[in-house]
Amino acid sequence: MRLFRGRVELTAREILLGLIKVELIEVEQDQQDEVCKDIESVMFEYIRVERELTDRSKDIVSRQGLDFGAANRIRRNLAKDKHIGIEDDTLDYVVRQVIEMLEISQHVEEIFGEDHELNRVIAPILRLQMTSPEDQLGAEIDRRMKHLKDSEGSIPWEIEYKRIKADLTRLKKLD
Repeated sequence: MRLFRGRVELTAREILLGLIKVELIEVEQDQQDEVCKDIESVMFEYIRVERELTDRSKDIVSRQGLDFGAANRIRRNLAKDKHIGIEDDTLDYVVRQVIEMLEISQHVEEIFGEDHELNRVIAPILRLQMTSPEDQLGAEIDRRMKHLKDSEGSIPWEIEYKRIKADLTRLKKLD
């Protein structure tokens, strides 16, 4: 799972509005943009650090003449040394960082929820943001093809699959 730079602003806004809607935090109307910027800063910093870890691991592999299969192992070790969650730990790490930021932000008036309650709102929003458009497309196709599950692989199933995929690709502007 990874964060996508182009979705950070929208995701930050969704997190803020989600937390306000279920009354877990209180933010003055004129401070909402500032809280969004705080949340964005957490995500942008994570993206920056993750990129730095990837670049450093590639440099190490190159300097030591290792095969590029070692890059992921080195990257995981670098992340572990910096106490950064990557790969499967990305979601939990970023959620914790957002919660910590909310606790210290001078733009948040009050936090009414416990960390686990905040997590229940933030995690699903981030999980959706961290799903690639292609994965989202595949899940939507599967959902729409459910009625033909028994005939999977048949000619009618293949025709319907291609039609639905083309329609969704056009609607989501993925082509």
